[in-house]
Amino acid sequence: MRWKLVVLVSMVAALLASLCWFLLMELFFNGSHSVLDLNSNFWPLSMVVPVLLAMFGGFFIYRHTSRRRKTQATMTILAVLALTALVCFGVTALLRSRTVI
Repeated sequence: MRWKLVVLVSMVAALLASLCWFLLMELFFNGSHSVLDLNSNFWPLSMVVPVLLAMFGGFFIYRHTSRRRKTQATMTILAVLALTALVCFGVTALLRSRTVI
C-alpha cells in the first residue's frame, strides 16, 4: 500500500472540502452567522461538494496505485469524509465559543 499517498491525498482533499463547505455556507446560507446556526432545510445540499471532493480523491488514489485499488480508494473516501467532519465541527465549536449571541 502507498500509505504516504493515501494520507497526503486525504489531508489535502479534506482541507479543500472543508474550505469549500465553509465558502458555500458563507455565500448561500445566511452569511457569517450560518456557521453558528443552521436553520435552513437546504443544508444537506451543502454537503454535495465535500462528498464530490472525497470521491475525486478516491478516484485519484484508484488511478495512481497498482495493488488493492478498491481498498485504498475506499479508505481515502472515508478518511476525507471523517477529516472534513472533524475540521468542520472543530471550527464550528471554536466559533461558538468566541462569539457571543
